[in-house]
Amino acid sequence: MTQNYLGLKIVEFTGELGPYTTKLFADLGADVIQLEPIGGNPLRRVGPFYRNEESMESSLQHLYYNAGKRSLVLDLEQSEGRALLKRLCTEADLMVESFAPGYLESLGLSYGELSGLNPQLVQASVTPYGQFGPLSGKEGSDITCAAIGGFLHLAGVGDDKPVRTPDNQAYRMAEAYAAVGSAIALYHARRTGQGQLVDVAAVEAVGMALENSAQYWDLEKIIRRGRGKEAGSCTVHPCKDGYIVIVAILGKNKSMWEPFLNWMQGEQVEEADLFEDERWIDPAYRVSSEAYENFCRVFERYTREHNKEYLYEIGQHYKVSVTPVSNGKDLLENPQLKYRNYWQERDNAVLGGKVVYPGAPYEFGEMKWEVGGNAPCYGEHTREVLVQLGYSDAQIEELNKAGVVYAS
Repeated sequence: MTQNYLGLKIVEFTGELGPYTTKLFADLGADVIQLEPIGGNPLRRVGPFYRNEESMESSLQHLYYNAGKRSLVLDLEQSEGRALLKRLCTEADLMVESFAPGYLESLGLSYGELSGLNPQLVQASVTPYGQFGPLSGKEGSDITCAAIGGFLHLAGVGDDKPVRTPDNQAYRMAEAYAAVGSAIALYHARRTGQGQLVDVAAVEAVGMALENSAQYWDLEKIIRRGRGKEAGSCTVHPCKDGYIVIVAILGKNKSMWEPFLNWMQGEQVEEADLFEDERWIDPAYRVSSEAYENFCRVFERYTREHNKEYLYEIGQHYKVSVTPVSNGKDLLENPQLKYRNYWQERDNAVLGGKVVYPGAPYEFGEMKWEVGGNAPCYGEHTREVLVQLGYSDAQIEELNKAGVVYAS
């Protein structure tokens, strides 16, 4: 087991939104107790599934986001379940939850109630729109947060319809900020003895990812979107085994274009002399359909004859910014990631095979980051946690029979 460098005890009650927040602590050894409703964490039902075999234990998202945590199944609708949560929070440093605003308060589990039992408790509430405001009571999802926050609009050109990025990027942004906010609040609690509520809204986290689009509108009244079809400026092109991205020029930077021209001439690309025209230095020409069609015809005739690795290496030789577009296989075989031991492989006896996990989002000089144990089975640690809280075997059986908890 990873050493608990932070010395933290964390209680988590989340679903599809929130688990990455506590994963960042769990991978540094924090004791994270994930509470699940009687029906199980909703994330368990989200695909894809290990070997495409759907079960409560085979969701790849569950396996990744909940690795190294402990599972306690609990019914908050029952008074005994609410009492159990209070008991857990009395000993916890941090609670992370993603309930709809007002739900915990309706059960008598507001932050005021919980912090009265443990003044140093930090509670991070991660929701689509936050605890307050006109949208706080509305239903939300990743795509609604990406849309309202403006992130969805960035991926597209001109009047093209917005394009959604894969996975739940709005949720991941919120979870990362929740981890940062929680860490700051925990530091404050240790210095002052005073915990606090950290209110994280996914829609606000999305707003932090808009780069300079707000300034574009504020200063120039331009609605910024993707660069689109500006020849040679952040454009994607096919090659023998996939795609590459090239940035041969930005603005009127002739010093960027000259290495690209040298590359095309050095490789004796057919029609390479076309790129000697001074018009290529003018962005107004590069965005024309004529320029884009000519660039693609000449450049892609060449790229289709070579694979990504060759184009990357030769592009680097000529000091041109060209980058392979990696797929999953490319990432697993990437020599840089292999050298840094990024991919982590773990045996999983329940699934009868090995699971490969993405590695650390950072490297420390002293502390050790590592993927914790396998994600917990449904209710795997209910009995263990209750014993640690002082419940007797008879009390645990009584709670189990009453459906307050599920203890295997």
